[in-house]
Amino acid sequence: MTAIEFYVGVDLHKAVIQICVLDQTAAILHEQRFLGETLEEGLQAVEALTRWRDGGRFAVEAVGFNRWFVDACKSRGLDVVVVDPSRLGLRMLGRKTDRRDAYEIARRLLLGDIDRNARSYYASDEEYARRKILRTRHRLVELRQDVINQIRAFLRTHRLPSPSGNLYSSKNLAALRTLALPAPELTSPMSALVASLEALHRNIGELDREILGMAATTHIAALIELPGLGPQSAATLVSELGDVRRFHSSRAVSSYAGLAPRVYNSADKQHHGPMTKRGNAHLRFILGQWAVRLLARNDVAQRWAAPMLKRMHRNKVRMALARRLLIGTFIMLSRGEVFSLERCLTAPSA
Repeated sequence: MTAIEFYVGVDLHKAVIQICVLDQTAAILHEQRFLGETLEEGLQAVEALTRWRDGGRFAVEAVGFNRWFVDACKSRGLDVVVVDPSRLGLRMLGRKTDRRDAYEIARRLLLGDIDRNARSYYASDEEYARRKILRTRHRLVELRQDVINQIRAFLRTHRLPSPSGNLYSSKNLAALRTLALPAPELTSPMSALVASLEALHRNIGELDREILGMAATTHIAALIELPGLGPQSAATLVSELGDVRRFHSSRAVSSYAGLAPRVYNSADKQHHGPMTKRGNAHLRFILGQWAVRLLARNDVAQRWAAPMLKRMHRNKVRMALARRLLIGTFIMLSRGEVFSLERCLTAPSA
């Protein structure tokens, strides 16, 4: 294994790329700023980094547009790690500039802080594609509901009859297209809303078919058998969790989902506050929906929740159940154990 001689921090933005190279004594060897508005400009920065490939480690922030950069670095044999910027606390260090951020990322990489506390999981291409399909479907469902709300508000404004059931059914779409409006000028906005609703519903159906194809994989197929869980929810759980072997405990996976409580320590006193919500929002949402279904339809979950519902809000009970479901799923996927709802609910809280 090659000894590490250089530590390279990369502060990545949409238009610029700032790099800082440190040696083993934290002395600055090189600093440079590149343009990065286009892929060609960004790849020039990656090529420049190959100068420190032998004996170098590279760290870049986990921002939403960094995947092309990380993939380009990996394809050129660079040892690159992705950093969770919220765990570095760069904004707390005083005056914040691209140059200072790149230096601090490189320095924390040298000290080992990134590997211990701030390293972010980088999904494989297959995992990333699955996440993208599921997240896109979720967003399209939200947009479809927004269009439905606009159509119903349009109809209420003019006291027009609103079709019963799902507005995106073939029957209701046909009824909306032929609806008699009080003024000719209203035809174009209604037609635009109906066309948008039809297109969104069609695209959601196409993604649903892809998700059903995902359900043939081993882990997803096993999760579909669990109470209250369907193909879309099961696929979301598996894709958002990724490689569960990276979590060393149930506490770690709870923290990843933002389901861990805030802890306030002072001297010999300790107070547990509300959930941090600093984690994977998509995973937390689907766990919350799973908990809602179980609380509404599952006798085991209802018996478990009944005493708590007498002394706390239903939403707190729902998220407490979501955390237990997450831990049970984590144990199932990491250890190969059979999922048991009864065991999830009777086990001591992690």
